[in-house]
Amino acid sequence: MPFTVLFVCTGNICRSPLGERLFTARATDADVRAVSAGTSALVGYGIDGPSALVLRELGGDPDGHTAQRISRTLVDSADLILTAETSHRSTVLRAEPAAFRRTFTMREFARLGAAAPAAGARDLAGLRERVFEIAALRGQVAAAEPGGDDVGDPYGGSLEIARIAGHQIATAVDAAIDALGLVSPAGRRPDGR
Repeated sequence: MPFTVLFVCTGNICRSPLGERLFTARATDADVRAVSAGTSALVGYGIDGPSALVLRELGGDPDGHTAQRISRTLVDSADLILTAETSHRSTVLRAEPAAFRRTFTMREFARLGAAAPAAGARDLAGLRERVFEIAALRGQVAAAEPGGDDVGDPYGGSLEIARIAGHQIATAVDAAIDALGLVSPAGRRPDGR
């Protein structure tokens, strides 16, 4: 069973598919996969037009995405849950409190992961343990300013707003890949191998 990262936003047509598709494009380890869902998903819809354009600009592929609503099955099967906003993280945790140690906002995981000791290559069990190591840094690493761990919703906004959200997500995805010790787009692990 692969290490699964679940990305969550509201409609599952902007932020979470951006995270999913960028993670898929950038984390090239064979035993890692990404999925996405929305707390109030526009079920059956593809990626929003501006977000699809930004995803392509950032090296991801928007084709074939179909929005889906978050479910207990998705949450239970995820090894790491990355949300767009703290409100989405709260929604996940209200439904499944046991997911606390593996649920973060995208930017929170990036911030905590950057404070963790460097990660070397890990097997699947090691990846799961790495998530718990990063979770243990909560309360030890300075908290973000209010709203600082959130990625704003670009839905209905301009292409520039979608680009801002896309770059925040890309930065968080790259930091998550590094924090986990996965193979980066250049084919090298953060430990140089």
